[in-house]
Amino acid sequence: MYNEIVRIVNKALDGTTITREEVIKLFSVDYLSEEYFAILRAGRQFTAQLCDGEAEIHAHIGLDATPCPNDCKFCSFAASAKIFHGRNEFSEEQVLANARDFKNEGVNAIYLVTTETYDQEKFLHMARLVFDELDGAIPLIANVPDFDYDFAKEMKDIGIKGVYHVVRFGEGVVTRIPVERRLKTLQAAKDAGLVLGNCIDPIGPEHTPEEIADLIMLAREWEVGFSGAMRRNTIPNTMFAKYGNISYGRLAGYVAACALSTGTAIPGNCTHEPSQLCVQAGANIIWAERGSSPRDVTAETTRGLSVEDCRAIYRDTEWKVRESGSRYFS
Repeated sequence: MYNEIVRIVNKALDGTTITREEVIKLFSVDYLSEEYFAILRAGRQFTAQLCDGEAEIHAHIGLDATPCPNDCKFCSFAASAKIFHGRNEFSEEQVLANARDFKNEGVNAIYLVTTETYDQEKFLHMARLVFDELDGAIPLIANVPDFDYDFAKEMKDIGIKGVYHVVRFGEGVVTRIPVERRLKTLQAAKDAGLVLGNCIDPIGPEHTPEEIADLIMLAREWEVGFSGAMRRNTIPNTMFAKYGNISYGRLAGYVAACALSTGTAIPGNCTHEPSQLCVQAGANIIWAERGSSPRDVTAETTRGLSVEDCRAIYRDTEWKVRESGSRYFS
């Protein structure tokens, strides 16, 4: 097994795209095995080579914490979770203050994040205000529910550079979002000239190497700007409570395997929530968070890390933080 994993790792390091079967093998190794550590080392080496040894800090600003009819069972905003009640939206002043702080702290991109209930016109208005606040120095990214080409074009026209939008595990089964709707949104974003940000998420202990490989193939097909691995933060009293979470040690192996599996065409490698283990394994995009978060049970996140927290993780793992706007949305 070890020799086979080394062969696959070296194939990826040489710049050759590995097959779906080889991807499955990378995600099938035993935790803390020799193969696991070989993948960790290679993931860091691979990403660092593609990105000139630079890491990035992206910033998440959640605009609302409102019960969401999409009812994604892994999300704290799911209507069925009954964690949030009524409309909970952050004011223009709060959002702009967060954007201003993130800009002054030198982040490489800022994401505006909403639930299904957030009005599209209100989002465009808020995004225009934030774009003006940033003076074009930092890419502005949308993480919003599904949309059509017209809305994608409106986002592009006001200065938004890209969107974070993915097909998640269990889409259409543990969510009320058909896979076809997600794919139409990805196409609308592409057609409008928006860069796609991607992640294999949200990974739980029950997900198989084959399921992970399917989403990696999808990321490759859509030629996303970056990919990576995100673990599920299981919300109490949901259908996933019996499974719990994967450890950050296992997630680190997935992060490294994602980098090798997505290949040279997808140079960025993200993880969430940030950890030293995953960054050491090759994740070079992590998020600081303010406002609401789908992994938290309070309207204003207390889980999210600060920009300085993220810088400390990079310092402790000897990554150099990029000093200008994100290379993935330039």
